[in-house]
Amino acid sequence: MKLTMMLTNDDGIDSPGLRLLARELSSKGVEVYVIAPRTQVSGAGKSNSFIVHAEEVRIEGARSAWAIDGKPADAVVIALRRLLPKPPDLVVSGINIGPNMGLVDFFTSGTIGAAIESAILGFRALAASYSVLRGLTQHDMPQLEAAAQLTAELAIRLAALSPPLDGVDIVNVNFPRGKPRGVVMATIADVVNVNVSYDAESGAHHVLGWNTDDINLAYPGGEEGSDVQLVKMGYIAVTPICLRCMIRAAVNPQTLAAINEILRDFNSRFS
Repeated sequence: MKLTMMLTNDDGIDSPGLRLLARELSSKGVEVYVIAPRTQVSGAGKSNSFIVHAEEVRIEGARSAWAIDGKPADAVVIALRRLLPKPPDLVVSGINIGPNMGLVDFFTSGTIGAAIESAILGFRALAASYSVLRGLTQHDMPQLEAAAQLTAELAIRLAALSPPLDGVDIVNVNFPRGKPRGVVMATIADVVNVNVSYDAESGAHHVLGWNTDDINLAYPGGEEGSDVQLVKMGYIAVTPICLRCMIRAAVNPQTLAAINEILRDFNSRFS
């Protein structure tokens, strides 16, 4: 049976990462639908808009495609709830131009935000990112093309799993810049790499974005086996993520008991 996949991103519908991936999936026999922001909306996380307009456009390799004036999560919900003619086997977000590693990126990235939206709506998702910090050069294009090939192959194999992924809502993939040393399963790094700089001339505080091309400076630390550590070592980091594991089953039972004790105290006010 022919697989169907929906593609989106946060770099905008003209991003080479998205275009390469659409062509690669289509060349492998996947029925591809694309819906993505018209322009770059990096850092949108899993936020939604109140009003969004969608315009049909042409994308090589896509059966149908739309550009929206909203955010990546908007693209996902509009596609899944209204535009797609049938449910996709997988939602794919990327390939992002820039890494999405560690806890800060997980909650900030529009690329991952689209995958989260998909998972919440009941559709498993793959997010993919290429770890260049301040824009692509011509030297990056062969590696980005190789990343698109591997992402397409991984998406196809994940979508075809039987039984389907159990307990995994999102698979987050980060490609190193340059030729990879291999592919390794990784955890999300417990790294806080938010730096605030101040421009006295404009009076502006700069919160998101990198002021370096050195990934070791942009992502300091990274515990052993984490996405940050492995990408800095030159590996492709593949991180399975279970959103619903964030529910109380994953919390220490003693902590739950302490919280319940506090709630009982509050509930006594209503008796």
